[in-house]
Amino acid sequence: MFFQDLIKRLKRTKNDAQAPARVHSVDNVPLLTEESVMADGYAWIPDWKGLLGKDWAEWQEIAAREKDGPKVLIATSVGGNSALTPMETLFGIALTLRGADVHFLLCDKTLPACQNCSTKVEQDQKDLIETGPPSCDWCFETGQLAIRQLGLPVHLYGDWLTEHDRKEASEIASSKNLDDIFSVSDSGIELGEIVRSAALRYFARGDFEGEKFALPVLQRYLESSILTNRCLQKLYDKYGYEMTISNQGLYVPQGNVVAMGEKNNSRVIAWDIAYRVGCIHISHNKTHIRSFLEEPMESWIDMEWSPKTEKEIQDYLVSRWSGQFDWLKIVTEGSDTIPEEIAEEIGLDLSKPVIGLLTNVIWDEQLCYPANAFESQLDWLMQTIKYFSTRPDLQLVIRVHPAETNCWLKSRQLAIDEIKKNFNPVPENVFLIAPDSSINTYKTMMLCDSVLVYGTTAGLELSCMKIPVIVAGEAWIRGKGISIDISSSDDYKKILDSLPLKHPLEEERYQRALKYAYHYYLRKMIPISLVEPTGFENSPYRIKKQSLNSFREGHDPGLDIACDGILKGSEFTYKAELVTACS
Repeated sequence: MFFQDLIKRLKRTKNDAQAPARVHSVDNVPLLTEESVMADGYAWIPDWKGLLGKDWAEWQEIAAREKDGPKVLIATSVGGNSALTPMETLFGIALTLRGADVHFLLCDKTLPACQNCSTKVEQDQKDLIETGPPSCDWCFETGQLAIRQLGLPVHLYGDWLTEHDRKEASEIASSKNLDDIFSVSDSGIELGEIVRSAALRYFARGDFEGEKFALPVLQRYLESSILTNRCLQKLYDKYGYEMTISNQGLYVPQGNVVAMGEKNNSRVIAWDIAYRVGCIHISHNKTHIRSFLEEPMESWIDMEWSPKTEKEIQDYLVSRWSGQFDWLKIVTEGSDTIPEEIAEEIGLDLSKPVIGLLTNVIWDEQLCYPANAFESQLDWLMQTIKYFSTRPDLQLVIRVHPAETNCWLKSRQLAIDEIKKNFNPVPENVFLIAPDSSINTYKTMMLCDSVLVYGTTAGLELSCMKIPVIVAGEAWIRGKGISIDISSSDDYKKILDSLPLKHPLEEERYQRALKYAYHYYLRKMIPISLVEPTGFENSPYRIKKQSLNSFREGHDPGLDIACDGILKGSEFTYKAELVTACS
């Protein structure tokens, strides 16, 4: 009955002209054309003179003034990021209007490797090693065009690095082998995790097995990491920035920005765009991905709660089945199917209990979630399949994360390939749903007695569907009284032996799940009303044309929260439960 109500809610939400409270619809927004957004590679750059119109002259005068407010470094670094750089120019204007002395940092084709590098085939790796990043000219040019128009100070990496810095960074990196490259320190910062995460992201894998160019690629990221440290240290020595802003806060060079900011007693703020249309994640000291792991329950457990807030989060969660109100869409198909049709399609026997399993993207899991009871997600996955091969009374449905293939950075290490490499044949009671399948994840999990996860956020959403979730890694719901949390392999074995559970999630855990989901999706995703969606993944938003006053304090509650957190150290929480409902 519970799931039938959810399906009805989905249909009602899709048919309503009015979107759920505080969820921004894209239906009435005039979208940019694909040609203008993607074809020339420049259309995403905000035209601030055109956006501010008659207020442009006033902004130029403000930007040119000498400022005595707190010094803020927006360490954009990789300028050619169409999803992040425009928002950082918006931050630059908003913080300046609040009295801050804002500086930008931009890479001027100095780094031997960075976040904008990726590989699909071996030739990409050879090109990176021999000639450097392929898009440096475009990246630097677009970054310059986006940022310099503001008239605020822009520092270039190359201006702060000496020939000695460059030579030393190159010599250190080239002297390291795979045994010692992760133990290098520079400028008082251990670089191993930063370099490893950057290279794994580049290879889009959870390890370097079989990558014959792993060492030279790692050496390039190590060299870049050292150069970033040296550049930043000189900037801190000269300007003493009180606050440092980094997009994402992971990889090279952003991971270095976070580490060097902390070392120099600069309050570090990391941010990224969030799932919901018009929203950002922003956190103190570290990437939001890790801050959620450490967030105390006190920050959300006692929030104001009512039937209205419960309906708001339920409506939003059901909308995620189709991605209706998200600009980061992973699952967008199959939301109109019914679970029984899915069971028939994949060959499930509904007379036997079904257990679900949701994977993370393998390389992403390696970067974001420290291992707990298992060496890695793959270790957990293989041990789980091995266990189920001994339980013919149960059926295991493995839904591989759609972002393995449905993402601009496609994985080069696929979960299904790893499974088939370890199990030939795959046990008869184990059913695999490929990442590119149109089968809807949420509808599939409705068939399940319980669901096993490692670190995916979908565990929270399933808990809000009253499906018991067993957490084997570092999912954000761990330790919040919502999930069944695993702390050892023996503990895991005992839980698996107890399956099927044969009951929905207990009411107390269910209510906690709803509250935490509300906190995560509607309070920690900060809405910025000054932007509007474009409908394109690589350039998901554009800044609206509006007056300069729109960027001042008191005009956009979400922007005020972001700026207050940056300048005053306050919490980045949008208390949606206290805001009058609006579409």
